[in-house]
Amino acid sequence: MKFQFDDGMQKKILTYSSVAAIAILLYFLFSNFFTITSWLSSMFHLISPFIFGFAIAFLLNKPMMIIEAKVLKKMPLKANHKRSLAAVIAVILGILVVGLFLALLIPQLIDSIFSLMQNAPQYIEDFQVFINQMIVRYELDVNQITALFGEFDIFNRLTTFFSDALPKMVTYSYQLTSGVFNIFLSIMAALYILIDKEQLVRHVKVANYALFPKQVADYFVRLQRDANDVFNNFIIGKAIDSLIIGVLCYIGLTVLNLPYALLLSVIVGTTNMIPVFGPFIGAVPGIFILLLIRPIEAVYFALFILVLQQFDGNILGPLILGDRLGLPSIWILFAVCVGGGLFGVIGMFIGVPVFAIVYAAIRELVYFRLKKKNMQIDDIGE
Repeated sequence: MKFQFDDGMQKKILTYSSVAAIAILLYFLFSNFFTITSWLSSMFHLISPFIFGFAIAFLLNKPMMIIEAKVLKKMPLKANHKRSLAAVIAVILGILVVGLFLALLIPQLIDSIFSLMQNAPQYIEDFQVFINQMIVRYELDVNQITALFGEFDIFNRLTTFFSDALPKMVTYSYQLTSGVFNIFLSIMAALYILIDKEQLVRHVKVANYALFPKQVADYFVRLQRDANDVFNNFIIGKAIDSLIIGVLCYIGLTVLNLPYALLLSVIVGTTNMIPVFGPFIGAVPGIFILLLIRPIEAVYFALFILVLQQFDGNILGPLILGDRLGLPSIWILFAVCVGGGLFGVIGMFIGVPVFAIVYAAIRELVYFRLKKKNMQIDDIGE
């Protein structure tokens, strides 16, 4: 019997081979999950200066274009010299803005942190007195309370935490100093990206059309435009939103006359950059600190943060960001968890816009496949 190797057989072989290859790949990924994640983390740490350089260039691109088009427009310079000068000015302005912000903020933060460290033993002692008063007032079972605190050894742990925190802060300061070279490298990478951005984009575009069929290359170009819009809208919008929340938090805590208003506001504003879990992460340190000082102030702080985050989630956030990600809530939660698991806090923040791009790419691919089959989503039943 003669074997027929027709088009149908070729399609079946291709389909079965693809399924087998995907199954093998998935098995390899799951069986070596921790090795792969460790390798990805190492690679991320290795190329992080260039990633941060790209992020800096992304943020400074618009200021550079404004400087080049408005400020340097009439200067008798060549186009490439205007671009280089505009890039240098944009980077210098960015450094000055960040430096001014840190110069105003860091001294007060350091004073608040050192004050907290110095007063921590007294706060812990007052908190223990408060617990004893509650036991007497409400006639609680002393043996159970003693057993509970004895089991967790909470007071010794608090004392150890605060006594060890200052030396650890010094160690972290040395580690931060050792990262100055990476910061410098990131700034230099951002400068070169800004100067040569059109050439870099053209090289990527040429490689795209050289490696892939035109239809696929067009798809990647549209994806790149969507990615630019998503990152531009989300990162800048979220930064503005978090800055406003931090300022409002400082004003509110000052009006309520709560201690360490600046320190707590910086924590709340910074963690607000993280979707979903940010408000909870920012509230916990403040509640913990105020609980040691005066428990009732911890309640006031928690209620104020709840009101502030409701204002952010229902009014300020939608007003600034809108629904620009196009992601269902469950996928936002998924992106935050996966990104945080792989790359920590940075991954929790970056994971959402990255997954929004992946989601948009898959959605467009699905629509394309349905269109080739002359089908619409409405044609598919429930």
